[in-house]
Amino acid sequence: MQLRRAGFDQLIVTGRSEYPVYLWVNDGRVELREASHMWGQTTAETEHLIRQELKDSHIQVVSIGQAGENLVRFASVIHSMGAAGRTGMGAVMGSKNLKAIAAKGMGKVAIARPEEFAEMCRRLHQSSVEGLASLNKIFHELGTPGLIDLYFGKLKGGGGAKNFQSNLFPNWQAISGATLKQQFTKAMLACPNCPIACKISYKVDSGEFAGVEGKSVEFGFMGAMGLRGGIDNLPALLKMNELFNLYGIDDMSGATMIAWATDCCERGILTDEDIDGVSLRWGNYRAAIEMTHKIAKREGFGDILAEGEKRAPKMVGRGSERFMYHVKGQAFGTEDPRASKSGGLQAHTAPRGEDHLTAISARMAPILATTEVGRELAKDSDTWNLYSHHNKGWLVKWCEDICAVVNAFGVCLRPASGVPFDVFSRMISSATGLYLGEKELLQIGERIFNVYKAFNSREGLTRKDDYCSVPDKFTREPIPDGSFQGEVLNLDMLLDEYYRVRGWDPQTGLQTKGKLQELGLDHVAEELARMGKLGPPA
Repeated sequence: MQLRRAGFDQLIVTGRSEYPVYLWVNDGRVELREASHMWGQTTAETEHLIRQELKDSHIQVVSIGQAGENLVRFASVIHSMGAAGRTGMGAVMGSKNLKAIAAKGMGKVAIARPEEFAEMCRRLHQSSVEGLASLNKIFHELGTPGLIDLYFGKLKGGGGAKNFQSNLFPNWQAISGATLKQQFTKAMLACPNCPIACKISYKVDSGEFAGVEGKSVEFGFMGAMGLRGGIDNLPALLKMNELFNLYGIDDMSGATMIAWATDCCERGILTDEDIDGVSLRWGNYRAAIEMTHKIAKREGFGDILAEGEKRAPKMVGRGSERFMYHVKGQAFGTEDPRASKSGGLQAHTAPRGEDHLTAISARMAPILATTEVGRELAKDSDTWNLYSHHNKGWLVKWCEDICAVVNAFGVCLRPASGVPFDVFSRMISSATGLYLGEKELLQIGERIFNVYKAFNSREGLTRKDDYCSVPDKFTREPIPDGSFQGEVLNLDMLLDEYYRVRGWDPQTGLQTKGKLQELGLDHVAEELARMGKLGPPA
């Protein structure tokens, strides 16, 4: 928000500095400042130093910690209220010697029709609270860790535990959202203007981890490190969450690396000697904390884990690859793709690798239901049954397109859930004066998603890359226990339908010239054609 008020919609940083710097954006003025004295500092220390240097405590800062500096493949970019977590953007900043970006702006944003825009904002707020009440109520009361209570309590098996060995976690209550709220939550915090307030301010007052505190802990971390990592000590998990944020480590990928290494140790693939004498075992939180330090600093076996989901198993070998589950180099979180079929499909088709946010069908479906396309799909009620294979290619395609629109708006996916699609149409029209109806917005979403896809096609990705690194794990190996016992994901069938709905070639998964031209992406079609990376005509 400060960046926008300073006069910029986006920043693109190119090149590399010869020494550490940070970028200071102040009411239309942009300058690079030396940051050598900040190199080696945590994200919290960096934020404090910048505010101290610029003599303003209201400046907003995104920064990298030691993980980004050391080019950990899954390093994140940290803000005090959250993170750009996945795909290693912190390592990209580190490679540029860019320690941080600081912004402050006092400018106003011009609105074409202010009164109408304000009314649409009120409707969005109202829908955020009322629409999809069950999930937003959970997030408001417990934050996203409340999903532990949903998956392992109410649903009894919607997620994976101990690196997907089981879908049950007997002691899930010890790390549940309810327990976190009762014992360690000091307040629920909100991003600017958000009615949900799903961020948790927590502090541990006593015991081994007394003094640990933070402003944000997410289900992505609690699930990946607690459930998949087999750790049921909540204060220890909060300590690790603190470390991940200070070092700038993506909580889902970082936790996955430790859970995978633990699984390999339990199976005898790795020995304690292989991993510097650190005894990684299910539940050994002290070993997991020690390995977190090693990853951030690239010390010992931590240097191998820092290479990430795709590279580290190849470096270890010995059959360890069979127990790392990723798509396009990005690991699965906690949700089991065999349970929700739409969630399973979207995790595989997501362009940036396994991703629960590119379509988030459980939350975009209510928005889709308010469109003409959604009403047509609703004639077959099984489409909305997330646990059925039926029509999931259609559902995921449209949810991906709508998600692209919501992301382009810069609106968080949580409050956006359940908002009628016409609100987005009227919001963009009242803000810019440019009319974009339902049809135009959906085509924009489809165009955005096809550009994502074209990037991957240009880099050589095809249908084979829309499968898990261990293909049989979720397609042939049934869920072993819990309420979804026996379920598998029929991915071949889902992908066939998905590619047909997208207008892409089902055999290769590549786009067709006709589809790209239909979307006004002729230049993209020409580039891919020159490279021989288009599918045959439909």
